[in-house]
Amino acid sequence: KKWRIENVCKASILHRLDCDRLAWWLCERQLPSGGLNGRPEKLPDVCYSWWVLASLTIIGRLHWISSERLENFILSCQDSETGGFADRTGNLPDIFHTLFGLGALSLLGDKRLKPVNPTYCMPEYVIKRCNLKPKVMVL
Repeated sequence: KKWRIENVCKASILHRLDCDRLAWWLCERQLPSGGLNGRPEKLPDVCYSWWVLASLTIIGRLHWISSERLENFILSCQDSETGGFADRTGNLPDIFHTLFGLGALSLLGDKRLKPVNPTYCMPEYVIKRCNLKPKVMVL
């Protein structure tokens, strides 16, 4: 069975992970453009900004990635007319990549955005209001 880190978190089995090895693999997804891919030899895609950053945040290794390069990549994928985000620079924006682009920017600490929870991809204030208790590893 395949497990996403978010599901591992919800299942309360984070202690079974080799976090350094996982973080190394995740950080290897960052390309010279600053963007992230989902597996080797693939192009960068804004949606992986979310998946990789959320995973690194959950396992306490967000500082292992080049945040500035990733932020520049994400912002380069924003459409100047609509404000939405595309998968890559020059492509058409869509709601999927806009959600994950904004979520990733929030995880990177963009002060213009409300904090987003890495497990649920929802604003933290909603998580608190719903009394959800996602697990995050502490170093």
